[in-house]
This record gives sequence, structure tokens and C-alpha cells, in this order.
Amino acid sequence: MTTISEEDYQMHMASIVDDGFILDPPGYERLSQWTHMLLHIVNARANFQWVLNHPVVANELDNTLQQQAFFVAGIMAYGRCYASSGPHVPTLDASQVYKGSKDGMEVHSRLNQLRNTIAAHTDKSDLVRLTLAVKDEPTRVVVRHLSTAAIPTGEIPDFLEAVAHTEHFVTISINKYLDHLQTKIGKRIELD
Repeated sequence: MTTISEEDYQMHMASIVDDGFILDPPGYERLSQWTHMLLHIVNARANFQWVLNHPVVANELDNTLQQQAFFVAGIMAYGRCYASSGPHVPTLDASQVYKGSKDGMEVHSRLNQLRNTIAAHTDKSDLVRLTLAVKDEPTRVVVRHLSTAAIPTGEIPDFLEAVAHTEHFVTISINKYLDHLQTKIGKRIELD
């Protein structure tokens, strides 16, 4: 099993430390927790953008699987912003993020529905149909497992807007906390 060894981690962080930064300093724990959220947002945006930028090629299994992988990764990354990810990791409340935006809440609900039916569970999805085809011949029976998949490319711009809306909400939340920290430490804080 591959993990990030302490040696690899230290090597990866060496230039940051050499530049005078302190890693995960005391007093910044709550701000550090938002790093998870930021990673999810960047991941969701990049995956949805990839799907948008790479057209589906009909009847090419590798292309279909790649499209589906990036699409599912985008859905899961977005969904992590709204699902309990573990202790000390923020969880967003969609009713607060999309307060006053009926359209935004509908897109969020669609993403959540896709998360539940295609990404986390695959029993009932409007985007994937699995079929068993059986052909009875005189000397044999031929069985084929078939899959028909659709990527809702027309919805991707809406999904990217949901990611942007979530990012805006997170940015405001982080900025409020940064204002609090600035007052507490008596110095201006800048994001790099």
C-alpha cells in the first residue's frame, strides 16, 4: 500500500519551510479545516471543466469510461462540500448556501440526486442503463452484458455555476474568519 511517507512529505514541504512558513501552526486550526473544502471545490471545478472540454465519442468504450470517471469525480467532490467528511472538517448547509436562489437549489438537488444514483449508489440512474442481451442459437446461447451511458453535458455549465456559487459562499466564510483572526492577532492576513 502506498502512503505519503514522512520523508516524502518533508521533502515536498521543504521549499515552503525554507521560505519561512510554519506548517499547521497553533491558533490556525479552524482556518486549516477549510483547506479540505477548497480542495473539494478545485477538484469539482476541474473535473466538470474536463467533461465540458472533451466531447463524448460515441461507441468508444475508453472515451465513455473516461467521461464517466471525470463526471463522477466532479459529482463526488462537489458532494463532499455538503456531506460530513470527518471530525473538524466543515460541512456546508445547502439551505444557507443557496438561500434565496430557487434555481441554485434545484441544480444542487440535481447534483445530489446524481451523487446518490450514479456516484455513490448505482441501482437507479437516469444516466446509466444496464442490459442483458441473450441470443438463442441452435448450438449455443450468446450472452452480452451491455451498458448505455449518458453524460448530461448540457447541464455541466449549471454544475460549474453551482461549484462557483459554493466557492463564493466558502470564500465569504473564510474571509469572515480571517477578519476575526486579524483582529485577534493584530496584523493583516494575506492569502498567498
